[in-house]
Amino acid sequence: MTGQAVLATCVAPLAGGGRLLALSSSVFGYCKNEYKHGAFTLAEVLVTLGIIGVVAAMTMPTLIGNTKPKELEAQFKKAHSMLSQAVITVADEKGVGLKKTFATFNGTNYANASEIANAIYNQMKVTGTCTYKDKVKTYNKASDNPYVDLGTVKPSKLLANGMCMQVNVNGHMINITVDINGAKKRPNALGQDIFYFYIDDNDTLQPKRMSKLYTDEEVEELKKGDASGVENWSSQAGSPCSAKSNQRGNGLGCAYYALINQSPDDSTKTFWENLPK
Repeated sequence: MTGQAVLATCVAPLAGGGRLLALSSSVFGYCKNEYKHGAFTLAEVLVTLGIIGVVAAMTMPTLIGNTKPKELEAQFKKAHSMLSQAVITVADEKGVGLKKTFATFNGTNYANASEIANAIYNQMKVTGTCTYKDKVKTYNKASDNPYVDLGTVKPSKLLANGMCMQVNVNGHMINITVDINGAKKRPNALGQDIFYFYIDDNDTLQPKRMSKLYTDEEVEELKKGDASGVENWSSQAGSPCSAKSNQRGNGLGCAYYALINQSPDDSTKTFWENLPK
């Protein structure tokens, strides 16, 4: 039998996902004998490698795509655990009532804001500064110029584990932002790898959660209440987290859904496996 015939009989099944060992015993014995005594030309070897390359090209993107959400989920859980423990430790050190003590506006500023921020940073092991080269996007990537007043879009503190974080005292709240995989790794999107938390009245870390999904028409109406030239209220009203939202703060309220692993747009679907592309 010619090399081409052997190739068709013994190798072609691989293109359909088959395996040589799955061939019948008689055919397998024949193929084994041909491989032992026959020889392939260079062209036939290249064809075989081409088939393997095509199969690999078809399967690798799927494998990589399935891995990414799981990595982000694991990093989110780690970040949440670390932040929760840091808040507990700081509350033990500073005494109960963190929000009342450190998020009280004195008429001019939040005088004790730096103290609570530094206490949390010390627990999280800050080692440097985070710098973002890529633009940060909203949850559904409808905008690469998000606006979030209560916190920050680009966390500036680099942690020893590669994460980035920021503590911001504003609106009588102690807000914490975390980039679970750091500034240098994508997607760099609110609600996908950048999440927002706050410390409640019981000194417990809580994930921000969407309270209402505003329509585009409602957002335009909200803009009338914004400060001149700044979309502060309209961008973050309702703490948006939806593939349907065009607010520039979309992603602000995603931490809750990430924590319970539930899609904000469909309660029957998981959060991590259904991130907007």
